[in-house]
Amino acid sequence: MATKITKEYTLEQLTSDSVNVLTVSTAKVNGKPYELGRERMSFSNSTTGRKQLSEKLPISYYDAVLALWGDSPTVSDP
Repeated sequence: MATKITKEYTLEQLTSDSVNVLTVSTAKVNGKPYELGRERMSFSNSTTGRKQLSEKLPISYYDAVLALWGDSPTVSDP
């Protein structure tokens, strides 16, 4: 029996300066879904935050965030 693990992403508190991302991992076993875990991360609209976000999210979610953030960071890197 093959078990497929899926991830569901939710963009929360998306502003021009930051976004919180909730990732929920689930697996289907015998047709029944089981939650494996949740991860919540925050990203700032900085050069580093944009790079981290691109590494963590599928491209469609990343593009959605950049649609609001625009072409230039609004927050300085620490």
